[in-house]
Amino acid sequence: MRLIFFTFLFLYSASVFATNWQKVYINPMGESYVDVNNLEKRNNVVYYSRLFDYTQPSPIGVNSSVSQFTVDCIGEKITWLSSKYFKGRMGKGEVIKEGNFNRRMFPRPDTVDYVTMKFVCNYKQLNTYYQGEILRSSYLLKK
Repeated sequence: MRLIFFTFLFLYSASVFATNWQKVYINPMGESYVDVNNLEKRNNVVYYSRLFDYTQPSPIGVNSSVSQFTVDCIGEKITWLSSKYFKGRMGKGEVIKEGNFNRRMFPRPDTVDYVTMKFVCNYKQLNTYYQGEILRSSYLLKK
């Protein structure tokens, strides 16, 4: 019951107060950001919001998305809670689509999910140190 309460509290607070987006990943599809002001740590689990700003709009007109996740930093397991897809850039404009997923995954290295997981866990100083650099996969930046 407490987990459900904290999840809803996190989802509400993330949508209202998400103001400090820090870029953590770049690839040809777009740029990924984490709201560092609203990272929540409970034991070894971090709750976070990720914004993805697409390079090109999707066929239905999506230019950005804001998603909520939890990550077990010890087990390196992410749970994708929900997403909203926006017509505008940087999570602005009309919401085109939204959904709740509760999908669990173990991300592979050099994926946006893996790099973001490492960023939020390191930002909260759970298992290694974060040096304040933008984390990016070098081979994805080649053109």
